[in-house]
Amino acid sequence: MAESTTDNTVQKSATLLERLNLQERGWKFYAAASIPPIVVASLALWYYSSSRDGEAGASKDEDKKKSKRKAKKSKKSAKPADESAAASSSAAGASAGDASSSAGKPAGASTASVGEDDEERPESMTDAQIAALDGAALKKLAQSLKSRGNKFFQAKRYPKAIELYTQALRFDKDPVFYSNRAACYAAENDNDKVIADCTSALKLEPRYVKALMRRAQANENTERFRDSLYDFTTACILEDFNNTLAATSAERVLKKLAEAEARERIEKREPRLPSKSFISGYLNSFRSCGDEAVAAEGEQLSEADTLYNEALSFIALQDYANGIASIDKA
Repeated sequence: MAESTTDNTVQKSATLLERLNLQERGWKFYAAASIPPIVVASLALWYYSSSRDGEAGASKDEDKKKSKRKAKKSKKSAKPADESAAASSSAAGASAGDASSSAGKPAGASTASVGEDDEERPESMTDAQIAALDGAALKKLAQSLKSRGNKFFQAKRYPKAIELYTQALRFDKDPVFYSNRAACYAAENDNDKVIADCTSALKLEPRYVKALMRRAQANENTERFRDSLYDFTTACILEDFNNTLAATSAERVLKKLAEAEARERIEKREPRLPSKSFISGYLNSFRSCGDEAVAAEGEQLSEADTLYNEALSFIALQDYANGIASIDKA
């Protein structure tokens, strides 16, 4: 009886174990079968959500750009209205200032302002308008004219560049403006105006080497070699003799000056006789000065023979000047 009970218990245990093994196998199988679809589904869900986020971000950026464009358009449309309002307010302020000027300012006092047209074309301003400007405005307008002049100079439109540099000098007497205008005159071979403008620049800035070099070159071109040598030498000294162009130019001009001076002295030299000692030595080197001319019988000496005999008598007395003069006459 006990043995049968034991066998039944063993059989039940074996059956239970078999069931547990089957269940365990079924769980692993189903778990392994279900994991790939879950992974694929999660990846699809992630891709779908990220694409929607990107589209939402792009739409937000587009909305921002559209809002910025609208803001710019609104600003542009509002700007003319603001300008008209500012103009009306400035006109009102000006009228109010005119009404109170007799109380707060002396008679004839005024405040100068530069308009947009004047800034673009300051050369159209009158002398009275220029005189009313402050120093900063004068320099600003002068520099704008100089910049425009530089462009025309680079384009080799020298008359227009000269005009703009001249207008710039109305606003500011800057030595650079004189030197730049001198460069235009040099390009047109107008050496006298080059010298005049460089001299004006050097009066304002005596150590302005570029103006010295331009004036020296103009003086050389007009054969004023002494003045040219002075300017080239001054430029060498100011540059501590490191300016090769000035040094070589000074040597060249010095040679031209020496040749011109020698030529001038030779042309202006008056002819004169050699010294007495030279003449006596020369004549004494001969054994005899010759015999006197003798007239033939019944004839008289000719004038030439008479002068010849006179010259011999002067030579005997070592009066060589008169002797040479008599020989020349003979």
